[in-house]
Parts: sequence; structure tokens; C-alpha cells
Amino acid sequence: MTTRVQPQDRTVTANGIRINYLDWGNAGKTPMVLLHGLRGHRHSWDDFSSGMCGEYQVLALDQRGRGGSEWAPDGDYSAATYVADVAAFSEALGLLPFVLVGHSMGGRNAVHFASEYPDRVEKLVMVDVGAEADQRGIDRIRDEIVAVPEEFASFEAVFEYMSAQNRFAPEPVLRRRLTYATRKLDSGKIGWQYDLVIREQVRKGTGPQPPDMWPMLPSVKCPTLIVRGMETDLLTPEVTRRMLDTLPDGHLAEVPRAAHVVFEDNPEGFLEAVRGWL
Repeated sequence: MTTRVQPQDRTVTANGIRINYLDWGNAGKTPMVLLHGLRGHRHSWDDFSSGMCGEYQVLALDQRGRGGSEWAPDGDYSAATYVADVAAFSEALGLLPFVLVGHSMGGRNAVHFASEYPDRVEKLVMVDVGAEADQRGIDRIRDEIVAVPEEFASFEAVFEYMSAQNRFAPEPVLRRRLTYATRKLDSGKIGWQYDLVIREQVRKGTGPQPPDMWPMLPSVKCPTLIVRGMETDLLTPEVTRRMLDTLPDGHLAEVPRAAHVVFEDNPEGFLEAVRGWL
């Protein structure tokens, strides 16, 4: 019987804030840094992390404003600042070079980092993120963030609400996501475990606009895998093909039975696709 690896919660001060991360062990192996999406956290990757930690030193971050990481004191959630966080994090831990995996917002940050610091990234995995996003997905995410209640009477109420928005994620995976995405409020109700400023920036359209990814792609010199959920509403086949033509060393894996959050919708398919490519 295989014993499941228990990761260690750790913190490091990088770029002036406290960054929380999961260390899945195996120091001395090639590091693998995981960057979640807009509403994700370090535990979003648990199935993938546990599957890869025998071959890599897997480090899953809470990006600023999420999970156990410090909130931006000045409300700065720009792509340039996320990239600076990753640079400072990797320097503090001596992770050179490393494999970088990013989903959605984290994927944009990963591409930005790899284009700016090409010597630091050994391989790059972009998970369901494109240089252009399908408007259907943009509208869906914004609508979800605008409509979601600030608090719920119970965790089960959170789960019931969010289940309606998740077609593919298995129940244990969705429950894990929500466990680490929520917190108990002083009132006894359940609220969200990330900086409300982030939600307000999305709701009001006041957040920083991500930089244009197209000029960055030619500067990504390392082998790069684009992972696309075959049911996604964000990354079109047309944009994917253009990205593959633009990247110096681009590759594609498409995962069935998966929408935007590929590694939660189909954990086995995602692990097989990425491990096979690596």
C-alpha cells in the first residue's frame, strides 16, 4: 500500500511580503513551482503535486492575497508584482533553474516570468491560458465573481452553491478546493479566504490589465507545454495554434472531460499529459 506524502506548510518573505507555500519534499531534485489561478490556492494542485513529488521538489505557492500568503498592503495585484514575487521566492530558496507550471492567471504570470528570466526556467507548462481569451469565459468568470455571496450559513451551503458551477470536478476535489478557499468568520458564518480587494477590482473593472502576452512568447526559450481542457470556454483552438506557432519550442496536450480548471476536472488525465511530456 502506497503512503501518501504529507506536504509541509512553509513561509518565506519575498518581495516584501510573506509567501505561504506547500513543500512536497524531495529537496535536491529539480524544483517545480506551481502557480494557481485567480481564485485558487496552494492546495488546488494537491492531486498533481502528490503525483509528481517523487520525481521533483514540488513547491505550490499561495500567490499574494490568497490562502496563507500576505495580502498586498497597497492593493497591488499587477502581473509585474506577481512576477517579482516569484523571482524573489526562487532567489530566497535558491531554485535555479526550475520547472514552472501556471494555471490561468498563474499561467500568465508564468509566461511573463519565463520571458523576463529565460535562464531561470527549465521547462514551462501553461494550463488553459492564452494570449487572447474567449469572451465567453471572461464573461462567465466575471459574472461568477459579481454574483457570489460574501458569506454563507455553512460550508455545505458553499458546496451546494459552487457545485452548480462545476460540471466535471469530482466531489472530493471540489470539497478540498472550497475547504482551503473559505474561512470561518467571527459571526460563525463562512466567508472567502482571499483579499476582498481582488474581488472588488474584478467587480468594478478597476484591476490592472494584464500585459499583452503575444510579444512575450518569442522570448520564452525553454520547452513549453500548453495544456488545454477540451471543454474550456477560455482558450480557443485558433489561439492555441497561433501560440504554438509563436513559441520557439511549443507543444500541446488536450485533456478530455475538463473545462478551464483542467487539473481538478480530470486529475488523472492532467497528470498523465504533463508527466508524459516532462
